[in-house]
Amino acid sequence: MTAPAAEPHARNYPEGGYIRRLPQDPWGNEYQLLSPGQHGAIDVFSVGPDGMPDTNDDIGNWTLGKK
Repeated sequence: MTAPAAEPHARNYPEGGYIRRLPQDPWGNEYQLLSPGQHGAIDVFSVGPDGMPDTNDDIGNWTLGKK
């Protein structure tokens, strides 16, 4: 990830950023980021245990709190 380009700049933003590398999801897949998102401004999601996008086991920030 890169530093935000828009003003105002964060005073305490570390030169190397906050995260050196993104972790993998519990099934060893890369987390997905979509901006603009389909469910909100930014969608962050895992393709779930089957590793396939757009299936019923996908887990995203829009599914939090739903049962």
